[in-house]
Formats: sequence, structure tokens, C-alpha cells
Amino acid sequence: MPDPEIARIFNSLPGRYVGNNITRPTTFYFSLDEDEKWTVVMSPGRCDVLAEKTDDADCFFKGSKQMFLDVWNGAYSLSPKDFLLGTIKSNNPLMLKDFVAAFRH
Repeated sequence: MPDPEIARIFNSLPGRYVGNNITRPTTFYFSLDEDEKWTVVMSPGRCDVLAEKTDDADCFFKGSKQMFLDVWNGAYSLSPKDFLLGTIKSNNPLMLKDFVAAFRH
């Protein structure tokens, strides 16, 4: 079942976007548990959020809803161990820092 707090976070992203570190169109895909699929497309000066899956993301994040919430809210910092153990899956973990840096918290 979709989580209202996660929906609130993703829907708030366009208004929080600063994107000073984004120099070209970049797509991020988030798969949280089995039922949350979000795509965030960022480019200089623009951020679009879609509540759906994309197959052509530059970077994907796959993990639990709780892990996403903990990381987003600053209660947990990702470490290499999270990726090595498979708690989080990503094709480009370093790009996830760019994602977080593109928004005011």
C-alpha cells in the first residue's frame, strides 16, 4: 500500500529543488518495497516527479520504505556496507549524493 509520507516527500521535491549540481538531464528511479515506484527527472532549473516506474534511469535506488525515510529524514546515513549486504541496491551509489544535494531539506 502506498505510504502517504513517502508520497508527500516525492510530491514536495519540485518546490524544494535547487539543482545547482545538476548540469544535464538526469533521471532517478526509486523502488521502495514492492508497491512504491517513483521517477524523478532533473535538469538545470527543473524537477519533475512521476509516481511510476521508468526503464531508462541514470540511477536507481531499491530498498525498503523505512530505509528511504530514515535516510531522507537524516536518521540514517548510508554506508558501503548497505550496498555490499544488499540492504540497498543501486547502479550508481555516488549519484545518490547528487540527488540529495539537489534539494533543500
